[in-house]
Amino acid sequence: MWDVAEELKAMLVFAEHRYYGESLPFGDNSFKDSRHLNFLTSEQALADFAELIKHLKRTIPGAENQPVIAIGGSYGGMLAAWFRMKYPHMVVGALAASAPIWQFEDLVPCGVFMKIVTTDFRKSGPHCSESIRRSWEAINRLSNTGSG
Repeated sequence: MWDVAEELKAMLVFAEHRYYGESLPFGDNSFKDSRHLNFLTSEQALADFAELIKHLKRTIPGAENQPVIAIGGSYGGMLAAWFRMKYPHMVVGALAASAPIWQFEDLVPCGVFMKIVTTDFRKSGPHCSESIRRSWEAINRLSNTGSG
């Protein structure tokens, strides 16, 4: 990506997803309760990215008519693909790597991934899968405390 950007004289922009890094819309209260977390959705992140593109095209000399390509992997890839679908007028394409954007009903039973992973953990050692299960219980218990 870096080499190609230099060769094409392209600008790379890494947009920070709201609620991640420094992008906390309610500061220290961003994770306080569901009222504050209601603004943590992929749809709202896509709208943020659309506003960012508009802002960059408006404020950077020469950027107004330049093409934009959305790129991402995993969840970022899902966002790139969804962005192209929702805002086709803003990006000329999207490169989405390892991005499971579609879920087909009855194609894969719910929970099959967890069953496969649990089977792998069991192969790792006699107590591995049980230790992981107990760790989730501990995480859930601690997250319900004042310091969690």
